[in-house]
Amino acid sequence: MNSETPLDCAVFQLSPDRSRCELFVSSDGNSEKLVSGSVQPFVTHLKVAEEQIALGVQSIQLETESNKNVETWFTKGTLERFVQYVSKPEVLEMVNTFDAEMTQLEGARRIYSQGTGDQRTVSQGGVGTGATAAADATKKELLRAIDVRLAAVRQDLTTAFTRASAAGFNPDTVSDLKHFADQFGAHRLK
Repeated sequence: MNSETPLDCAVFQLSPDRSRCELFVSSDGNSEKLVSGSVQPFVTHLKVAEEQIALGVQSIQLETESNKNVETWFTKGTLERFVQYVSKPEVLEMVNTFDAEMTQLEGARRIYSQGTGDQRTVSQGGVGTGATAAADATKKELLRAIDVRLAAVRQDLTTAFTRASAAGFNPDTVSDLKHFADQFGAHRLK
């Protein structure tokens, strides 16, 4: 089976003590073992698996209804990437972490770089010109610090994107994983 092969189902065959599993994928009557290992990471990431294992089953089945576009995302490649995500979630999570930090820093930069038009100088008992100058200097230092951190986060984000891409995660495959997550309750993956 190649990575683009649409699947009929995926089955986690559990060991007698239900602590280990073998993941098989099936298409048109052909089955292939994809991976074996601990069942816990899959149960942690898949609501469907958690529900089925609670019933005391010896195998967990992932099947889809025949609906529009299911053959484009429920493929061997999607399952391979899901297994890769389960074994090393930090590959994608680092992208999200750096992207969120960059968004926050850019928002803070916009706020702090706005003009000082709303500051008032009051000569008696209020903020004087010295305090205003000190506040402006502090603001400039903060903006410089934000710029330095933004540059570092951009570099980290680029590295995280490169690692994710090298691991097979790109906009198309992530879209397929999103469909997978929606269908099988992989909330952390979303």
